[in-house]
Amino acid sequence: MVKIHNKVVYGGPALSIPGHLNFGQFVLDELRKICETKADCVALINGETGEKTTYKILLQGLVNIGSGLRKLGVKRGDVVALCSENRVEYLAAALGALTCGACITPLNAQYTKDEMTHVLNISKPNLVLCSAAAIQANYATFKTLPFIKTIIQINGVPIERNVLSYKDIAVQTDVQDYEAEDVQGSTDICYLLYSSGTTGLPKGVMLSHVNVLYSLAYFNEREDLIEDITLLTVVPWYHAYGLMSTVNYILVKKKLVYLPGFNPRVYLNAIQEHKVNVLVAVPPIVVFLGKSPLAKQYDLSSVFAVWCGAAPLTSDTINDALKSLPNCMGVFQGYGMTETSLAATTDADIEKSKPGSAGYPLKGVKVKVVDLETRKRLGCNETGEVCLKGPINMKGYAGNDAATREMFDDEGYLKSGDIGYYDNDGCFFVVDRLKELIKYKGSQVPPAEVESVVLEHPGVAECAVVGAPDDAAGELPTAFVVSKQNVHLTQKDIIDFAAQRLSSAKRLHGGVIFIDAIPKNPSGKILRRVLRQQLKQYRKSKL
Repeated sequence: MVKIHNKVVYGGPALSIPGHLNFGQFVLDELRKICETKADCVALINGETGEKTTYKILLQGLVNIGSGLRKLGVKRGDVVALCSENRVEYLAAALGALTCGACITPLNAQYTKDEMTHVLNISKPNLVLCSAAAIQANYATFKTLPFIKTIIQINGVPIERNVLSYKDIAVQTDVQDYEAEDVQGSTDICYLLYSSGTTGLPKGVMLSHVNVLYSLAYFNEREDLIEDITLLTVVPWYHAYGLMSTVNYILVKKKLVYLPGFNPRVYLNAIQEHKVNVLVAVPPIVVFLGKSPLAKQYDLSSVFAVWCGAAPLTSDTINDALKSLPNCMGVFQGYGMTETSLAATTDADIEKSKPGSAGYPLKGVKVKVVDLETRKRLGCNETGEVCLKGPINMKGYAGNDAATREMFDDEGYLKSGDIGYYDNDGCFFVVDRLKELIKYKGSQVPPAEVESVVLEHPGVAECAVVGAPDDAAGELPTAFVVSKQNVHLTQKDIIDFAAQRLSSAKRLHGGVIFIDAIPKNPSGKILRRVLRQQLKQYRKSKL
């Protein structure tokens, strides 16, 4: 179905979505339909505790909390925030709020006070649902913001007098009598999510009901998602990838094992115990599977596919991971961003899969690659900025019209900020971030390319490359390296290894800094701004 015309790659005819354009109504309709035949089938399993949640329990839970939120006055146009580790009540509350016509905004409970204040001032929720741990960490911040009128604690006894109990709020309601509030699906906001903030402060990404329904339509039509499979996810639900993939998998009747956080042994044991078939992963997990000796100690033979998003993987990293997964057909990547309602391209077609690629545009999506300077469209195998258009594109950034305008070009394409190209088949390869390119003596150095080379060293566990400012050269490629356990490496080991495999401009002219861990956001993207700050401090200490 993929076509290339006038230097634009077309994914084919658009997918169908319900005419009511109401995601909350769709959730109710779909869960009711599932419960007609699979009410007592397990939808979710907590991989840490073993707690199982059936479709019937999930539907009843979201209807009860939805009724309770309505009694509190939650209505169309309101913003409801959620701040918690992954837990069933989180999903029930999120879906229940959507049926009230509200927009939901998930918060990272690990935000600093300044980060939390920043994102809350974007979304301005009047009600926040939190776990006990999240309230303990953030209550003081919540109380400083006048627009937050109500705080509900999801689990345990409320730790503050003014905090309401989730159990007390929920109202027992007949699931057949409960209906979703009407919305204007093409304009009303369903999810207000936050950009990753890898290069600056997060922005509030507004996804409409149409955006979210279209993302779900892609999951519905994927033939690879056979019904009787079990998936494992550890991606936090406050992240677009975590929340949207989890909700979508539930609505297409897949059993999902979830974890509140990543612990290597717990993760591997969950695969073994629940005979997981598909891993919903981020790059650090794929690297872990390929490099950790722990992976050899568990039975991972049930895994037949790995879906990975958030950042590009190299063929070498994929091949290393497959050695730990004896029956796995492949590690398949999707490419997208919060601003594109999750995936924009996907490598899901096993017959057409190209290891290391981002795959082909979704149906209804158009993608072009443009020259960084002239903005002219480029042809096959020419590298430039990837730009996207279709029903996946966000409505815009909340309260930031200037940033919204800057994000779209004069043809209505969303400017991704990613550097990539497509081949003769219309298959895309993403090689780096535009803002992360290192400029060394006029040459553009993609950090991901240097990182993939350094990761080939048998003693390296993790690597991230940034540019160190330099008066003469502009920027010097500098590697932050995590050594494997009980392996002693020197700067010279890494510099010499890279020099044998990279052209002159791409070599590690800024040297190597050994650290204990590479800072990443929850989706696995390297936080290069944090590394640049560390680099400044490191260079000061050497003066």
